[in-house]
Order: sequence, then C-alpha cells, then structure tokens
Amino acid sequence: MKILTVLTLVLSFNLFAHDEGHGPAVTDESMQGGKVTAIIDYKQVNDGRKAEMLYKGELVIEGLDVKLFIFDKKMKEVPLDQFSKIVTAVQLERGKQSKFKLTLDESKKFYSGKREKNKRVPYNIDVKVKKGDRTLFGAFDGLDK
Repeated sequence: MKILTVLTLVLSFNLFAHDEGHGPAVTDESMQGGKVTAIIDYKQVNDGRKAEMLYKGELVIEGLDVKLFIFDKKMKEVPLDQFSKIVTAVQLERGKQSKFKLTLDESKKFYSGKREKNKRVPYNIDVKVKKGDRTLFGAFDGLDK
C-alpha cells in the first residue's frame, strides 16, 4: 500500500509542474553554444506561451562567466545601441536568489558579467533589459553548467 501511495505521489508531480514557461517556446539552435529563449515584454511575464515574442536571447555560460546575445525572431544579430548598457539578472536555485549585472561589451555585440557559483542543477537565470521605456524579460530555465 505504501508503494502504491508513493508511486501515485511521484507520478502526480507532473500535474503540478510549471511547464508553461515565460513566452513562446523556442526551438532554434544556438549561435554561440548557449541556451536560447524568447525575450518578451516584462508586462506579459504571467501570460505564459501567449506572450508575444519580441526577440530571442541566447545565454552562454562558461564557468562563472555569463554572456547574453540578443537576436531578432529569425536569429539575426540585433544592434544593441538602442538597449540599455546594463542587464539585470537573477540566478534562481530552489528558493535562493542571487542578483548580478551584465554590461554591454566594448564590441557592442553582447552583454557579459559574472554570476555566483550554483550549488545545484538545474537552475534558472532570468534577465531584464530596457529598450527605451520598455522593460524586456527572458527566462533561461533548466541550466546545468
């Protein structure tokens, strides 16, 4: 009976999982070897897959170094001079958050910065960047490096 109860409990976890995500699903291959996700308007964060994708972002993690590239919907480079020079980022691990910043690289092709070492995998990194008076958001979930 205990085995049946445990088995039922384990199998039901999928029903309560947060599968929807933030923004439309992205199936594009990465350009820089990172993880690709939709960049949406921050006002649409709770709209799930119904949120309108404005850009695509790629997060590249090499140790504690983090790079963020922003592309248009067809994965073409976007000039970053109309975006803010600083991106705010939050690393999320089982209820623990650590904030860090990414700054526009001298090449103006990507943002870069350093994060804290994660204690567990998977973990998530959420990014916010301004373009004019609009705040954009990207959620990079299920990171394992």
